[in-house]
Amino acid sequence: MTKLEPFPIPDTIRKTVTESDIAKARDKLRVANLERDIIGDALTKIYEAEAKGTINEPEKNKMIQPYKNDLKRVDSEIDTYKKTVDLYELEAAKEDLFKRFQETFLDIQARIEKIRPSLNLTGSIETKPAAPAKTEPTEPAEEDAPPKEKPPREKARNKAEEKIETIREEVLKAMERLEQIETEG
Repeated sequence: MTKLEPFPIPDTIRKTVTESDIAKARDKLRVANLERDIIGDALTKIYEAEAKGTINEPEKNKMIQPYKNDLKRVDSEIDTYKKTVDLYELEAAKEDLFKRFQETFLDIQARIEKIRPSLNLTGSIETKPAAPAKTEPTEPAEEDAPPKEKPPREKARNKAEEKIETIREEVLKAMERLEQIETEG
């Protein structure tokens, strides 16, 4: 039996945001959100002071201007840090999906490698990797085989279909998660 090696992770799946980058981005996002809250509180105090008559409108306008500038800067930083966190989470979800696919694929391949020798189907082993046109002629020959071979084949198809359905469901769940992350960002 051949030892199955995991296939390499494609460059399109490799993460562009490192663990240290994401840790820094999360810390900066946390601090920026706190800074935004502080600026919001200061602006609220200024507007309340005007409402009470403690300061007039020109004084209020003069006082809020630096806070408005700071608020724009902080909102821009928050947007950047959120995008970094979102990118990391999307890439992590993509990598997780690839790894689960790879594990399932290797598991199925190992099962195939285990079952093939017991069926003595040496001719069909050679034609399976070939183009689809070559697999069609082997199918009628297999149908002429004794009925004993058909039920295990159908059972294998059902198991394969179940595996495919399970993988399809996992992919759909991952896509829903990615959409949710996208809409939140």
